[in-house]
Amino acid sequence: MLKVCLDTNVWLSGIAYSGPPAEVVTMAMGRKFQIVTSSFILDEMERNLVTKFGVHFKKAKALRFRIAQIADVYDPKGTVRVIKDHFADNLVLETAWIGRARYLVTGDKQHLLPLKIFRHVKILSSAEFLAELGR
Repeated sequence: MLKVCLDTNVWLSGIAYSGPPAEVVTMAMGRKFQIVTSSFILDEMERNLVTKFGVHFKKAKALRFRIAQIADVYDPKGTVRVIKDHFADNLVLETAWIGRARYLVTGDKQHLLPLKIFRHVKILSSAEFLAELGR
């Protein structure tokens, strides 16, 4: 099955808004591909749903639990150091890499999308990912 890592910003945009990120999140939750994630990404998603989007903490925790149940969850060790000024992005890259994801889907135009590829992982926006799948 196709393995895909979703950056925190894709989860947040996909949950809160319509558009390509929402379609990607719907596909992920519908198990159209295997989700590759980490405790770090899930923690960041849960925290931001509560603090930035006003989601009740119990609902955010339940969503995190649901994702963790259907995803391959990894624990990046911080060994990847490609992005010098944003350590968190290195953890996302490492998650995709150690999880052997084929794609990392992100909305990060500053640090991640310009890389285009990291080791074997192709880095795409939500719209690019959907186009790659012919959707």
